[in-house]
Amino acid sequence: MNAREYEQEHVQQTSALIQQELTFLDRQKQETKSKFDTNMRENAEQKIQAGSFEALADTMAETRQHETELLMRYQTLASQEKRQKVLRLMEENPYFARIDFKEDQEAETLYLGIASLRDTQEETIVIDWRAPIANLYYEGTLGQTSYEAHDAIIPIELLLKRQFKIREGNILSMVDTSEAINDDFLLEILDEASSNHMKNIVATIQRSQNEIIRDTRSKVLVVEGIAGSGKTSALLQRVAYLLYHNRKWLENDQVLLFSPNHIFSDYISTVLPSLGESGIPTETFKTFLDALLPAYQIHTEESHEEVFLSGQDDRVLRAKSSFLIVQELHKYIERITGFGPLFRDLKLKDQVLISKKQIRNWYQEANPELPMYQRMQLLQTKLLKKLGGLEKDEMKKDWAKKAADELVDAVFVNNPDMEDSEKAERRLRRQMTQKVVRKKMRPLRRQINRFGFVNYAKQYLHFLQNVPTSLLTHYQLTEENWAAMLEELLTDFKQKDLSLEDGTLLFLLMKSIHPMDVQQKARFIFIDEMQDFSPAQVALLKQLYPKATYTLCGDLNQKVFGNESMVHSLAQIFPDESLTHFELTTSYRSTEEITNFANQFLTQENRVELTARVGDLPSIYYTNDTRQMIDGLIHEIDETKEAARYWRTAIIAKTVEECQALYDQLSIEQKEQVQLLTDEEDFMKKNLIIIPTYLAKGLEFDRVFAWNISPENYYTEQDKLILYTVCTRAMHELNLLVIGKQSPLLETIPETLYQTKTV
Repeated sequence: MNAREYEQEHVQQTSALIQQELTFLDRQKQETKSKFDTNMRENAEQKIQAGSFEALADTMAETRQHETELLMRYQTLASQEKRQKVLRLMEENPYFARIDFKEDQEAETLYLGIASLRDTQEETIVIDWRAPIANLYYEGTLGQTSYEAHDAIIPIELLLKRQFKIREGNILSMVDTSEAINDDFLLEILDEASSNHMKNIVATIQRSQNEIIRDTRSKVLVVEGIAGSGKTSALLQRVAYLLYHNRKWLENDQVLLFSPNHIFSDYISTVLPSLGESGIPTETFKTFLDALLPAYQIHTEESHEEVFLSGQDDRVLRAKSSFLIVQELHKYIERITGFGPLFRDLKLKDQVLISKKQIRNWYQEANPELPMYQRMQLLQTKLLKKLGGLEKDEMKKDWAKKAADELVDAVFVNNPDMEDSEKAERRLRRQMTQKVVRKKMRPLRRQINRFGFVNYAKQYLHFLQNVPTSLLTHYQLTEENWAAMLEELLTDFKQKDLSLEDGTLLFLLMKSIHPMDVQQKARFIFIDEMQDFSPAQVALLKQLYPKATYTLCGDLNQKVFGNESMVHSLAQIFPDESLTHFELTTSYRSTEEITNFANQFLTQENRVELTARVGDLPSIYYTNDTRQMIDGLIHEIDETKEAARYWRTAIIAKTVEECQALYDQLSIEQKEQVQLLTDEEDFMKKNLIIIPTYLAKGLEFDRVFAWNISPENYYTEQDKLILYTVCTRAMHELNLLVIGKQSPLLETIPETLYQTKTV
């Protein structure tokens, strides 16, 4: 039996073990579910024995014990279902690598997969790729080496590293190598067609990515990578690795994962489940802020796309998203602490019950050495006590007595067996009086509990009105620019509708005034596309989660919106932490020809290193007629339909309006084949899409048609970065479509880097 036959037999044996465990878990799950259903019925039938205090106590104890057993069984059922999901993923592809090594002169063989697997004798057959010893596959070299486990360095002799490509239980290829990933093996994986969702890269993790994934010491880790360098994949593998590494105490809901928009969230949504990790939602900062400020509708500035595409600098937006303005906010809070925030009257049906003047007096009676949020807590307690006194006064009024009398009469009518002694009636009357008064005062109590006696809108406007002129000067803003923004903001407040930048600063202001807690206790925070995440947004997260570990990644060459990039403010945001920087400069997405072409839009120092994967030269199509270009584009797609059957194709136009105009010119039959994707709340549903540049960021496609590369569309320095983003979306084929004159940005590209075609 040769090596290939032996390995194929081992795959089949491993698959049989997986099937065996699946069958066992199915049986166990049925038994657990049956017991769970029985206990649920018993719990529903449980009667409270209230004849005596002892009987009541016994019943409560039994109920608690019963609920504990139910919870344990439910957790067991959940863990069984999670394990089954993992095993089903491993069923047709049980592992991707093998390592042979000697430890203490004893030879061992281990196979690496997305999760561990043991045989009936509890011998390890497959180890989890995240286990410490698995690092030998990613970083070890043949011969004497070592791995780290439980803070100890364990010396071993690495004898073999073998890589597999397995599909549906069959070995398609296998190769022995001394490298982390054999180049031929990597290229074979990269040559595969893309899909609507990102694949996990666990079988092809490179050494540079592995360092990022397994770093457990850095509190703030920053990954700067060029397009296609695997930075997002490494970030997601890092999530999975840290969940595994800290599995004894880290829950999935203690992880926060941010992405730029819902299209991107959907694109990466299958990576963590493919590694056996679920229950980690990916959200945008907007959805996160929506939950923090439920009273407001949060919107992203409509000008975001326009700012990026025009290359204009929205200086107001930059100022309001900067760390400078966050620092000014902290200074502002210090200045107003002695006087207190802007209070509002506590009213009930337009009647002032506690005036804002009185509230301020009580605030100022507190110890002046205390910070504002503690003084506000004391004030809240004082107001609740005052409300209690007002409720007692209200209970003496005729309206309350009359309303209580009606309720008491109703109680006696509905309960004829009730004790009707004078004492019992007096007690009931008091309870009913208290009930009707508390109901009337409930909005006021809710307002006090939520610190609603502060006028936050007015306070925030006051803060912005008093920002120092040095901040305006720093962003080259005039007082007129700032005044115009304040007018728009006042309208926004009236409509309970705020921009992302204003919502961020408003929440920071509110949190500085009084304690604000969040339900989710994040221990690890991951931010993708960090170049579009503002310093103010990171500062907000730091305020909420000061002890969390942060991982941030992005490509500064793909900065889209006009806000301040947070990268240059990180040292100020995290002054007590040393920042760990990683750079990924090798592109694994595009062919050498596409990468060479895209490099022409970058400065020399930002050029991308190449993989060895080769393909066709990018094509530039020329025509003078839009209709002719559309017909030629559709013809090309139809002609290559069979060859590109499994490919995903993107037609990337510069703006949303241009995407819509192009789509409108298609026939009804053509529209059925293509998806117009212009809303970031949407998802990719078809293999042929029309998408604007700002939404294409972070995504990848087998084939890209860049629409209308004209002087009107692509001319400025900012346009170079846009074209770079467009070109680097393509994995295998890139086509640029020129209608009329070509963009001057194409004129400097050497003719050897592309081929010219006419429509």
